[in-house]
Amino acid sequence: MTEPKQCKMIVGLIDINGFAKACERKSDLDMFNMLNDFYNLVGNVIGKTDGTIVKFMGDSALIMFPEDKAKQAVVSLREVSSSVENIWKEYDEICKVRLKVHVGPVVVGAMGPEGRLDVIGKTLNQLFLMYRDGPELSNELKQLVEQ
Repeated sequence: MTEPKQCKMIVGLIDINGFAKACERKSDLDMFNMLNDFYNLVGNVIGKTDGTIVKFMGDSALIMFPEDKAKQAVVSLREVSSSVENIWKEYDEICKVRLKVHVGPVVVGAMGPEGRLDVIGKTLNQLFLMYRDGPELSNELKQLVEQ
């Protein structure tokens, strides 16, 4: 198990709004295939960058980047968002992709009995709070990207 490390990271959340509603008309196999396409697309785009997929949570993905990769993070996350939006239209028009990105201090390390990588901290809480009606990029991240 790796020791937890305090650092400053860019954290992004990509979520499929309307997924549960769209799945009311889908089979379990359809849902599986939809999510598998989503996971693969996120993996393909982020795999070409310095980003790390922390975890998939059903119809959402939590991704992190080193603080010094702010511009790359925004470009990559927007590419994922746009690509997911395009494939999701094939499944159901009700689904909309939401992207939220923030930067700040976190703790990164292996957690739980399986020692899986995770990211924890108030920055994540702020990311999830800005999720509903807030802007795509936090003010802190906008300032970092503009530097």
